[in-house]
Amino acid sequence: MAKFPLYIALCAALIYYSLAMQQNPRLEVLGEGIYAIYSREDIRSSYVTRRVSSGIGYIYYTDSKNATMLRERFNSIDGESIEVHGQSAKQIFRMLGYKEVSYCGDIYYGYSTRGRSFIKADSKRINLQVVERDGRTVVGWPVILGSY
Repeated sequence: MAKFPLYIALCAALIYYSLAMQQNPRLEVLGEGIYAIYSREDIRSSYVTRRVSSGIGYIYYTDSKNATMLRERFNSIDGESIEVHGQSAKQIFRMLGYKEVSYCGDIYYGYSTRGRSFIKADSKRINLQVVERDGRTVVGWPVILGSY
């Protein structure tokens, strides 16, 4: 009889763990910076500092301090990015728990099974892009959808 509650607890823990592993990276942990959320949803929020139509959706800008609150307003997010300073691509991959899979010049690509979405490039799964350019670093999942 005592085994049944333990079984339920174990199942709940496994479900929680699998859901947690599917979470997209919280890029605001990388520090203060300009944060962008890409979505097809048309929302209004006081956390949005600027909204740009991307043709198939919108890019919502905020600062990293408000990213979590803004993220909660969406039902579906297609991607996110942040511009940070003083961190290298290798540090970012390590902080977020992603593996670097390829790079080309100042553009680095990474992958983690935690991410919900990915793209394929050269038959490799990619769900994090990091660009180091002109003294700044832009990070995006699954890739940077805005400019860098």
